[in-house]
Amino acid sequence: MLFLLPRGLPGWDNHVRGAMNSPELFTSLLKIMSALAVTVIIMFAVAYLFKRFVGKTVWGIKNKELINILSVKYLGAKNSIMLIDVLGNIMVIGVSGSKITLLTEIETPESLEQLKDVWRREDKTVSFSEQLALLKSRFFPPEKGSRP
Repeated sequence: MLFLLPRGLPGWDNHVRGAMNSPELFTSLLKIMSALAVTVIIMFAVAYLFKRFVGKTVWGIKNKELINILSVKYLGAKNSIMLIDVLGNIMVIGVSGSKITLLTEIETPESLEQLKDVWRREDKTVSFSEQLALLKSRFFPPEKGSRP
């Protein structure tokens, strides 16, 4: 009924003032806001539960176990060669800006053993303090006659 009365008609101001001061307006606004709050809380709860229980696994297998990128060699902008492990199969793929191409699949036991040897040599973990000492020695070489 509020939109049917144009502003120039008599009684317009009284009608608008009465509607704004009505306790029914406050209660209906309160109901709408509480319904919105409950809906938003339910949406966040469902998203949290979905992420917690379903998001970690795909068909009961953890995502980290399906595909592992073993090595990447960047050739240029948006071009690279990747060595990947997909469910135990070692593949070499070429990746460009528009496509991915299987270059070869490593199947020979000699090549797989050679890869394992390379990973064993590179699997040396260096502690933070060792890395910090290495960086310090690079940027601030020890002076002659001073103690390390």
